[in-house]
Amino acid sequence: MVVKIHPRRPRRVYLAEHREARGLTQKQLAERLGCDVMTVSRWELQKVAISTDALAALSEALGGDLMEPEDLYHHPDRPTPNQLLRDQPAAIQEQALSIIKAIRKA
Repeated sequence: MVVKIHPRRPRRVYLAEHREARGLTQKQLAERLGCDVMTVSRWELQKVAISTDALAALSEALGGDLMEPEDLYHHPDRPTPNQLLRDQPAAIQEQALSIIKAIRKA
């Protein structure tokens, strides 16, 4: 049996949803970033990839210290894995980290 391997699709970035959740227009976000409105539009439509540096700038423009670049890969109405872990008691956080470390060693 032949298994077809398809190219991996890039992870979806929920940029428009995060922008709208903060009540910003594309123009306002572009002004915060110092870029063109068309750039924001292309990112939202996923016509061009968002660089790592741009992701960091976007997370800062949208959430400041409260948001990590990885948070843009999750819908703003749903908690990210990091947010779920942050809300747990220290003992559960330590247990989760030890499980992750064990998996990485395997």
